[in-house]
Amino acid sequence: MYFVDRTAVVLKPTAVFLTWLKQSDDDFPDLTLEQLRANCNVFLVPQFDEPEQVIAYFDDRYENIFAAELASWEIDPKQYPKDMSLQAFWQFFELEIHDNVLDLEEAQFNISNVIDNMR
Repeated sequence: MYFVDRTAVVLKPTAVFLTWLKQSDDDFPDLTLEQLRANCNVFLVPQFDEPEQVIAYFDDRYENIFAAELASWEIDPKQYPKDMSLQAFWQFFELEIHDNVLDLEEAQFNISNVIDNMR
């Protein structure tokens, strides 16, 4: 086991996201917010000193993340929210930030690979 030099960020949908999902698909299953938030995407980002830096990191990348999250539900892009701004992103999602990331697998350290990468 070893520490991974990264921060894990769980992107959690909000009630606004769930409302959008239900309105976008007439056949959408009866899903609760708790169920929706039970299995979310996790992003590994650089380590930062402050949570605000993690938020700023997402601010800089929100367009791609927002589009990918919506696309993962296989809903017609014509049904996407008209407002895909940064403010809308933060209405649809919140972050859960974890500074300590551990890898339970043994590190595969090979000195010859290190030497080759230095050349």
